[in-house]
Amino acid sequence: MGNQQAKVTDIEYGWVAGFFDGEGSIIISIRSNRNKKLKNQKLQPACVIVATDPASFDRMHTILERAGLAHHVSWSRPPGTMVSGQPYRLAWRIAIVGLSRTERFLSWLMPALSTKQERAAVCLEYIRQRRTHSDPRTPITDDEIALALKMRELNASKK
Repeated sequence: MGNQQAKVTDIEYGWVAGFFDGEGSIIISIRSNRNKKLKNQKLQPACVIVATDPASFDRMHTILERAGLAHHVSWSRPPGTMVSGQPYRLAWRIAIVGLSRTERFLSWLMPALSTKQERAAVCLEYIRQRRTHSDPRTPITDDEIALALKMRELNASKK
């Protein structure tokens, strides 16, 4: 009978791309270890979207589910208050973490990205290079470190 789930429409696909371009992040996190040597670090690619509008969350979550894209959802309220004294709004966070999930999400979304297309390309290249190793425990290479640092540079605030 095939997949009975509704497909993602072109409009929904474009909405996800636009929302992610504006509110999302593409990262290659550099996780530290005890001896703090860059060669011994663990790198992990991820895509993260954080916002406060519940309707936007519902739409994003539903579309990602229908597209068959695995993701983790969490909700939190930042500590403290705004200048007005009101507590900060409850925020939602969708995280797509790891080689396979990040690769699938970015490969699906990259053709429609605008402002985050270069970051997506860097992340996908890191994943491609990582997948050339027969053992996932293989230490990261100089090229992989360079890609993580390039991502860090692309994500740095431009002041």
